[in-house]
Amino acid sequence: MNIDIPEGKDPIAYVWGEMVPGIGPAASQFSLSVYSHTTLGLREFEAARLRIAQINGCAFCLEWRTERDGEKVEEEFADAVTQWRTTDAFDDRTRLAAEYAER
Repeated sequence: MNIDIPEGKDPIAYVWGEMVPGIGPAASQFSLSVYSHTTLGLREFEAARLRIAQINGCAFCLEWRTERDGEKVEEEFADAVTQWRTTDAFDDRTRLAAEYAER
């Protein structure tokens, strides 16, 4: 789905505030629940999340990096997710998370 953002509007503020009032807080609560209850490690979680963002073409999701306990994945991680089948940057579990996201 593509959304037309009015000229001069911040895309995130527009979608989360003006376009659909109430969606921002609801989405935030949903995300926080998912992030706090996952049993996946950060790299596994981000591999699946970023692969889904790549498939869906979500610009916001592609720019977002999940932070857990003050840590984030390295910036190059998103490029590795694109090449998840062949990258040397992933262990078996991280590769499996990216593969699962494609199913």
